[in-house]
Amino acid sequence: MTTTLAHPAVELDRRLGDPRDADNPHGFAAAVTRDATAGRPDLAPLRDALALSFVPPEHGGTLSTMDATLALVRVAARRDLTVMPHAMMSITAATCVLLAGDDEQRRHVVDLLRAGHPIGFALSEPDHGSDLLANGCRLEPAPDGWLVTGDKWMVGLGERARALVLIGRSGGRGPAAFTAALVDEAAVDKARGPNIPTAGMRGVDFTRFRFDRVPLPAAATLGRPGRGMEIAMKAMQVVRAMSTGANLAAADTGLRLALDFAERHVVAGRPVVEHERNRRELGTAAAALLAVDVVATACARALHTNPAGQSLWSSVAKKVATDLSEEVFARCADVLGTRSLLPDTPFDVMRRDNAVVRHIDTGPTANLRLVAMQLSGTATDSTPPAAAFDLDADLPPLRLDELELSTRGRDDVTQSLPYVAAAIRTRVTDRRALVLLDRLETALAARRHGDPLDRAERFCFLHAAASCAHLWWFNRSRALFGAPPGSTGWLTATLALLLDRAHRVTDRLRVEDADPALAVVRDLHATGRLFAAAPLPLAEGGTPA
Repeated sequence: MTTTLAHPAVELDRRLGDPRDADNPHGFAAAVTRDATAGRPDLAPLRDALALSFVPPEHGGTLSTMDATLALVRVAARRDLTVMPHAMMSITAATCVLLAGDDEQRRHVVDLLRAGHPIGFALSEPDHGSDLLANGCRLEPAPDGWLVTGDKWMVGLGERARALVLIGRSGGRGPAAFTAALVDEAAVDKARGPNIPTAGMRGVDFTRFRFDRVPLPAAATLGRPGRGMEIAMKAMQVVRAMSTGANLAAADTGLRLALDFAERHVVAGRPVVEHERNRRELGTAAAALLAVDVVATACARALHTNPAGQSLWSSVAKKVATDLSEEVFARCADVLGTRSLLPDTPFDVMRRDNAVVRHIDTGPTANLRLVAMQLSGTATDSTPPAAAFDLDADLPPLRLDELELSTRGRDDVTQSLPYVAAAIRTRVTDRRALVLLDRLETALAARRHGDPLDRAERFCFLHAAASCAHLWWFNRSRALFGAPPGSTGWLTATLALLLDRAHRVTDRLRVEDADPALAVVRDLHATGRLFAAAPLPLAEGGTPA
């Protein structure tokens, strides 16, 4: 295992410098300035670390493990969230090619990435939104290949893309009616249209493409005809897992900014953080962020240990990460008060940029549909996925060819909770933790009826709570979130929050649950460490006086 101080994310963060430095081109002030002008970050210091960080070595990439890549994303994007799409927006298209392309197509795409050239992913259409099976952009057979006709939009980095992976209707019905094609630069240039402004991530060009019988050679076909939607759906499992890094990065910065204010600003003779209501707000925000870290880290590791389960796991991770990161900002805004309304501040920019992540790649409703589709199978007892949660366990190589479209009702995390909960009870005397474990088991055992999307939403938070129990058990001898080994404060805070959210309770946590989470993040902030189970040291060190 890589030691903490030698972790690539630590090295990258130090290279990028203190984000609080007003003169740092990779700092908060520079990010705010770029946002105002829709400017783009300087990717030169990031390219070596991120451009090929998701590509397995056998294909010419620099991937070690996906949780290591997630950490790289977090430390880079915590300064400016647009860094993530600029450096890794090509992940969707590139993963499609890695999944289904031939050797020449893979080499071409990796060469483009290595040179810093974006590859767009052309799936969404302006008239159909998340109803992908209604898409109308056509791939019509031609004597020497295809003719492309139709519109694609919201193609990330489309203004500068040197290639596109396009999913077009090629005939037939249902998912098999679509074929994937790798569109070369000449064809891309013929169809490239205007950029589409967005409320957040202003420096990222989301572009419209309009094809009018644009010819593609037969060699452009990616995989077998009729497999385009399958290829896209599998690739987006990887993308959803990695997009959680953007939510974590934004929420980490949002909470730090709120803590800085709450520690120093005095109201009624006491720092803001010492008032009970504010402690509960910040403690609830802290619990939300810690929960996202658990789910995102385990999901990234499970890409190696259980790729067949990612059709469910990655959708759960995206739901939890987008919902709870937005809650972090909402609660921090209440602590900041009117300061949260000021435009063109790091808090304002991060909050707007974070909101964009919710809707790119897989929107919230479509994402919940994916979860609902997985819950129709029969639940069975399962072996706990130890390697996904044991942070000291070695991971096998990433096998993209083992991704599946369905788990057929299997979820190792929730279905193995009875075993893990029983094991925890042999080690834990914290009554609050035991009560919450009992509530979690009861909630998972209860049969639910009603709207499938409501049931899917509930399941996402219960899966996240079960993940927290797994992480505690499989790292019981390891210091997590900077706390002593075996500490249950962060566990009770996250379980309480996630059980509330599963039952649609949105109140701030009680003092007994909020205070332990707040204590964890205050200590990590004061000592200059990432808000993470594996709290990497940050370039700026501790909180300034």
